[in-house]
Amino acid sequence: MKKMRTGLVLESIEAANAAKLKHGAKTEKVKHDACTVTTVKLENDNDAKTFGREKGTYITVEFDRVYQITDRDFECIVKVISDKIQSIMPRNRGRILIAGIGNREITPDSLGPKCVDRVIVTRGFEKVMPELISSGTYSSVSAICSNVFGVTGIESAELIGGIAKMLKPSLIIVIDALATTSVARLCKTVQISDTSLTPGGGVDNARKRISPDNLDTPVISIGMPTVMDVSSILSGAGCPQTEIKKQLGEYSDSMIAMPSRIDSATDIAAKLIAFAVNKALHRDLSTEDILRFLY
Repeated sequence: MKKMRTGLVLESIEAANAAKLKHGAKTEKVKHDACTVTTVKLENDNDAKTFGREKGTYITVEFDRVYQITDRDFECIVKVISDKIQSIMPRNRGRILIAGIGNREITPDSLGPKCVDRVIVTRGFEKVMPELISSGTYSSVSAICSNVFGVTGIESAELIGGIAKMLKPSLIIVIDALATTSVARLCKTVQISDTSLTPGGGVDNARKRISPDNLDTPVISIGMPTVMDVSSILSGAGCPQTEIKKQLGEYSDSMIAMPSRIDSATDIAAKLIAFAVNKALHRDLSTEDILRFLY
């Protein structure tokens, strides 16, 4: 199967089906009021190899719009994402480390840091209000932003691994921007999985994996596609590959596109993801409660 510049397992499966490749991936789709949820389980090595993924559960939440989302749709999508995060979290919940991956100065890569800005950090409760942690009302949450290797010279996996050795979290949640091959999914899809995350993997700049095996800690990775290949856009519009290569020249395999309103898209996506994470980790929080914490 041709290599695809995508972080979404759903697109890898669609490509495999189009190429009539045999696989045993289990897929379940459920429609909600404001979104559609597709759960994919890769349970054997052959399927993982076919799709170029790791074995595990991949949950894709797709919605129709992100720029002018209504309050009702916002609440619905946040609840769905929150429920799906909880469904793959380990039962034994201790400290939780949240890491936003990406470069805040480059808008399509700013999703991770923007999410961390909206995460409710509660590790301080361990000393000042330990009863809130022990009762399960709040989880003990710490959060960091990990800038890209080109800026810091430090791999995100190295930074997260070093902090994890000190904090000894029971779960690490990593959030990063992804790539897609579909205009219909651009900035309108959230993928949640219980597998590792490879920063830069979607744009052929793969760094060291942030992996449960490397960190000896369960990992939940969350992402939204904010960019896509220009060649994928042209191909989807029916342009032959020969013409695409002719028009794009030396950039036929490397030119990336994003929406003109990518700043608004990443802002709203960060709210959706961060509010969902907050509700998944802290019991009975309403949107109003989260807003009081943050603002």
